[in-house]
Amino acid sequence: MRRNHWLLILGGSVLFAFLAHAFFFYEWTNDRFMVGPNDGMAQMLPFKYFLYEQYKIGEFFYSLQFGLGGGIYSQLAYYFSTSTVFFLTFLVVFLGEFVGLFQDIDTVFWGQAAVFVNAIRLAAVLLISTYVFRYIKIKWPYAFLAACLYGASVMYFRHASFWEFFADAYLWLPLLVLGVEKLIRENKPFWLILAMSLSLINNFYFAYMNFIFIAIYALLRWVIRLPEDRLSIPKQVKSYIPIVLLSFAIGAISFIPAVYGYLSNHRPPFTDEIELFDLHDNILYASRLFLLPALFVFFAFIKRLYQDRTFVLFACLGFLFIVFHYSPFIGSAFNGFSAPQFRFEYMGSFAVAGAVGVGLQMLKSVPRKQLVTGLAAMLLLYALVYLMDDFSLSVLNPALAFFAWALTVVVGVLLLWLGTAKPAMITLVTTTLVFQLIAANVGQKEFLSENGNLQDSTRAFMESEDYNEDEQRSLIHAALEENEDPLARVEWVADYRNNTPLVQDFYGNSAYSSVLNDQLLFLYYHDLEIDMGRESVSRYSGFGDRANLHSMLQVRYKLVAKDSDDPIPYGFTLHSENETYELYENENVLPFARTTSTVYSKEDLEEVSPLTREHAMLDGMISSNERATSTLEDPPDLMEQAEIEAVGGTYENGTLEVTEEKGGIDIILGERDDAVQDDYLSFFLLNNSETAPLFSLKVNEFKTSRKSLESIYRTNVNDITIRVESSDILSLRVPEGSYTLTDLELYSETYDPLQQAVQEGSEEPIETSVDGGEIRLQYDNTTDDTHVVLPVPFEKGWEVEVNGEKQPVEQLNYAFLGTQLVPGENDITFSYLPPYFRLSLSLTVVGLLATGGWAYYRRRKTPRSRS
Repeated sequence: MRRNHWLLILGGSVLFAFLAHAFFFYEWTNDRFMVGPNDGMAQMLPFKYFLYEQYKIGEFFYSLQFGLGGGIYSQLAYYFSTSTVFFLTFLVVFLGEFVGLFQDIDTVFWGQAAVFVNAIRLAAVLLISTYVFRYIKIKWPYAFLAACLYGASVMYFRHASFWEFFADAYLWLPLLVLGVEKLIRENKPFWLILAMSLSLINNFYFAYMNFIFIAIYALLRWVIRLPEDRLSIPKQVKSYIPIVLLSFAIGAISFIPAVYGYLSNHRPPFTDEIELFDLHDNILYASRLFLLPALFVFFAFIKRLYQDRTFVLFACLGFLFIVFHYSPFIGSAFNGFSAPQFRFEYMGSFAVAGAVGVGLQMLKSVPRKQLVTGLAAMLLLYALVYLMDDFSLSVLNPALAFFAWALTVVVGVLLLWLGTAKPAMITLVTTTLVFQLIAANVGQKEFLSENGNLQDSTRAFMESEDYNEDEQRSLIHAALEENEDPLARVEWVADYRNNTPLVQDFYGNSAYSSVLNDQLLFLYYHDLEIDMGRESVSRYSGFGDRANLHSMLQVRYKLVAKDSDDPIPYGFTLHSENETYELYENENVLPFARTTSTVYSKEDLEEVSPLTREHAMLDGMISSNERATSTLEDPPDLMEQAEIEAVGGTYENGTLEVTEEKGGIDIILGERDDAVQDDYLSFFLLNNSETAPLFSLKVNEFKTSRKSLESIYRTNVNDITIRVESSDILSLRVPEGSYTLTDLELYSETYDPLQQAVQEGSEEPIETSVDGGEIRLQYDNTTDDTHVVLPVPFEKGWEVEVNGEKQPVEQLNYAFLGTQLVPGENDITFSYLPPYFRLSLSLTVVGLLATGGWAYYRRRKTPRSRS
């Protein structure tokens, strides 16, 4: 292609990309954003804002603000922490803020920026894809059209809106295809090394999916050989081995920490039956995932096109992904053999786009009879699907259907009356591009804004009480500014949005991410059975109003709305208030770093209650490796003296049948000891109906919710512990239905152990300083304590030095950091690097050097072979 062609393609890519987002640019003028109201608002914007603020101060690896603390390089690699697109965006925004072009870089700013980032990314996708299709010998007008059919496919806008980082995969897929073609046609391996390395560095999850695609593509190329092919299959295999090894080595700096973070996450295994096939939508008219261009359907019925091997290549891929589209089993395979997800559909769009590009440039050679036959077959198929459809007509968009049919008519008229002359082809290409733009914008309005509720993603919402209201922030930050503790945590989430601490910029005790520290999740699910107020995977929130945990884990404040009935934990008193909210302060916060010589064995405590485990953590520490120096037993179980009465149903032999709208059991205890402050009620609860929806659970003042058994977001953890204020009667209530309710245990709490810990903690404070992923402690050990314990989650990557000498980091109190002390002065430094970061960096350096050496060797060898 000539230089002016590429300038035209560059301009056309930018113009088309921005026109393809015309609807969202219009929405932008009305303060509505191209961001999903759920994960978009709850994850995408908070993570981008949070990472931007971290990167600005040079913190790339760790933050105590992420939940209870976590490695952001590895745990957020699934999202943005290793994304090239986000890093380039960061540089642009940072420079813009530096020169005064941008101000107030908050979540609203990132919401406003979303449509621009997505449009610019799409322009890059179009430019790259055009080059790839052009390299495969598709003429440039048709290559550009194919790129538009791929880039502006329905899934791009769905991904970019709801899970923005998903759309980055559109960039790397064509580069992988280019790499394979460069190898086969020119024996140039370095394009594929570049593409694979970029995929591995940017996102391990989509690298996995893209590599499945490129493996299928490479195998198909063994079967479908093209005239331009230079490298034989054995030589290809010989080249693929070092290419794969070098790519993984170069990508190791991101890939290894990211995969370790993913493997260290906990998500219950998906146990539901996965069907092989399911006709779940209509890919001719109304699919939100994979909408076939009418031209592909038309070309699929033309026999002459199958004489071209390039068309056969892309058509076979297209047909294969049409089959994949209707297979939940394949959706599971692309999702790591977990719950079926159809995030791979953009690969099918790439395949059918390539087939359309090849088909267009071959139309001149198609006999008129085959054109008529193909047109008739296409029209018949559209008519049959329209008449027989029983799964999408209810949501069929009339405008989208109209333009799909209009395009088929235009194709027919052009081909039958104008033939395949140049004016006809220009009209056909232009019509297809216009249709693609119309389809993209209509889809944005119907499928995303209205049915997907993006119309609710507004500036007004982002400044409301459900997201980031000034009344909430001002009360929290006024208290934090007057407090001398820079690590004080605040319990507060707006409308169940667990990343509120990132949005409102404070240290909280909640997080929502697909990749979290599994030790923290096990702490919530099993070790302490902390109820979060809402059952769901990929998140943790609060401590179930359990004062011992608030005090040990540095929660100094709790914000509540005045019109709510949120329980207030023991020891919290009113600190400040405004018209809408009250802020309570914890009077019993324990020191950040605590020392002890009392060791409890994790194994010894397996049979005791969560309350007794809390007492063990207050009195000393719980360890899996250290020799126990003390033991604890449960106090008397109050259920042994309590009476149980069924309310609104029956309760017999562990089965609770609720026949009224709400019902359950009353646990009657009678008059209580005045010293008892709270009750801890533990039980096993399971809804016996496999089709029951999400249901509420209430015990006295404490409310929570449990997932449906059909939900893929259920935890499968049904052992529950709930703390309530001490009462003569504990009332457990659930909606109408049948439940298994067993293993009832009830223990009372006086908080004497907490008060004892508070008194001891005030006697010998430990000097503490925190700087990102480095924590320094100064302590004069005059009491022969053996260990120090921090309220910082344990994860691989932490190292510790005591008086300049390295020693093991220990996992104590189930999920937290600790290490051994020495007698006398202890200068302790905990430092964090991403898991296996030194190894990963070394592999990347070795990979780059080896790739450079291979390139040098090939360059030296090539001239000699020609001489």
